[in-house]
Amino acid sequence: MSPRDHPALKPRPYLAPMLTGWRALKYFLLAGLWFIAAGWFWAWWLQPSNVIEPLRYWIVTGGMLWIWGMQLYFMLVFLQARRPAAPDPKPGQWRVAMVTTKTPAEPFEVVRETLEAMLAQDYPHDTWLADEDPSDQTKDWCIAHGVKLSTRKGVEDYHRSEWPRRTRCKEGNLAYFYDHWGYRDYDIVSQLDADHVPQPGYLREMLRPFADDSVGYVSAPSICASNAKTSWAARTRLFSEAAFHGVFQAGYSAVLTPMCIGSHYTVRTKALKQAGGLGPELAEDHSTTMLVSSAGWRGVHAPEAIAIGQGPDTLADLVTQEFQWSRSLLSLLLRYTPRYLKTLPWRLRLLFLLCQTWYVFFAVSMAMMYLVPIIAVMFDIRFADVTYPAFLGHSLPAVFMMVLFSYVMKRDGFFRPKTARVLAWEKALFVMLQWPWVFWGCLMAIRDRITGKFVDFRITPKGDQAEHLLPGKIIAVYAVLALGAALPVLTMSEVSEARGFYLLSLVNTFLYGSLLAVALVAQLKRAGKNPAARKTLMLRDATVLSSIIALFAVSVTIRGEQSLHALAVGLEPMQLARVEYVVSGAGIGGPGDVRVTFRPTWIERLLNF
Repeated sequence: MSPRDHPALKPRPYLAPMLTGWRALKYFLLAGLWFIAAGWFWAWWLQPSNVIEPLRYWIVTGGMLWIWGMQLYFMLVFLQARRPAAPDPKPGQWRVAMVTTKTPAEPFEVVRETLEAMLAQDYPHDTWLADEDPSDQTKDWCIAHGVKLSTRKGVEDYHRSEWPRRTRCKEGNLAYFYDHWGYRDYDIVSQLDADHVPQPGYLREMLRPFADDSVGYVSAPSICASNAKTSWAARTRLFSEAAFHGVFQAGYSAVLTPMCIGSHYTVRTKALKQAGGLGPELAEDHSTTMLVSSAGWRGVHAPEAIAIGQGPDTLADLVTQEFQWSRSLLSLLLRYTPRYLKTLPWRLRLLFLLCQTWYVFFAVSMAMMYLVPIIAVMFDIRFADVTYPAFLGHSLPAVFMMVLFSYVMKRDGFFRPKTARVLAWEKALFVMLQWPWVFWGCLMAIRDRITGKFVDFRITPKGDQAEHLLPGKIIAVYAVLALGAALPVLTMSEVSEARGFYLLSLVNTFLYGSLLAVALVAQLKRAGKNPAARKTLMLRDATVLSSIIALFAVSVTIRGEQSLHALAVGLEPMQLARVEYVVSGAGIGGPGDVRVTFRPTWIERLLNF
């Protein structure tokens, strides 16, 4: 198929706009106001008079452009959002299977709940369990409940060291099912992780988009919320990605193609077989999306197909996922992607390149934001000839509009889950805890490509398997980041140009200290009355945290006042009225008369920013 004939470039039937009438007008108005506010900031920031030294200026500008560009990208995709509008699928219209996977590390109690929910779906289908090593208990339960069993145990051809049919990988496990039953016996297969429990009506919503014969796969929201009340680590990603799993993916349905999310998605077996099966790497969801798209099919997002799974129980689980996903996505780009791009139209080529390099840009941008105040203090330099009040005055309107936009999206039910918070401390900590491991994952992907090293991926623990104590290396990473931001503030005293960066650097110390404090409290709760675990936590984590708090307090005491004064440069006393003495004579007034004129100078300053 020529890229010009790809279904992504053709009309998309059975999709209805999510923004119509007053709702559409409302969002276009909000987007327009955000764009005006952002334009006002850039018109001010890009003035030549703000450039002190070009290299420093453009490094910082590049980081801000990336953040702004992602916001603009979100707006443009969101405004195109479409939902499936085909009629309910008729029983017998397709041969359908639902399959979930299980590894020896996952308790049967976890997968049993998922299987029971699969069996309860109201569209006729077969329910399958792809178990790496089924126990007698599992076999007996499946027979008693009419669940079919697939296992590749002992089949060497499905335990290869590399893709396809790779060992210790979901792709190899499911490949055995597809090769033996999936392609032959079914038209459509819905696959779910062991812990993702489909809600009533799930299968019907996943099948609805397949009324369009050009649809090869259907994605759905990945809602890892079953342990959100007890796990702050689960809430960090749950809140941060709520818009992506809801309305943003629906925008992809309209103009690009949505991304399959590994926790659960559905495929047309004809399309999957034509693509060569499930894709490589731990990120088999993304690679499968790319392979099926390259084979000449497109996807649709089903925002009402809800399955609820378990998020990371601990910080260790969370950072492991971030490390592995970033490593896997960049590995895809370095090893596999080039061969599949040639059959895709340009819009999809750019989409997959963006997705596979997103972690790289994110990690570099966050590293830059961390290092900028440290470098400024160490070398006594500024990056632009602007005052902090002026920067806030020009940037906050766009920030306010984006926050308002998010609140309106939540009120209209566009988040998944719908209850996700717009402003939350978990979201603030997420990017701080995420980027170091993403950065490391990207570096490891480059090393893997150069050395040809094979990587065994770690499976996130499910159920009650999470450890009480975080590995020391995780504590060490955040402690180093906290101390690294504070030490230059203490040691660099002869600073004149960059005094304002003292406090900005200490903000990083505060954030990473807060992250360690939250992690310590969570570990103490998990440890319960275990004396050995609590003792280790107090000796290790509490000691590290106390040192950071002490260093932060001393730094603020020594440098806080002068830094605050430097940051306040550009602020003047607010004047609401002007008092003028009146010249006597000509009927104007007598000697000593005064005139009070209402003249708020903050308006003049705002207009002259």
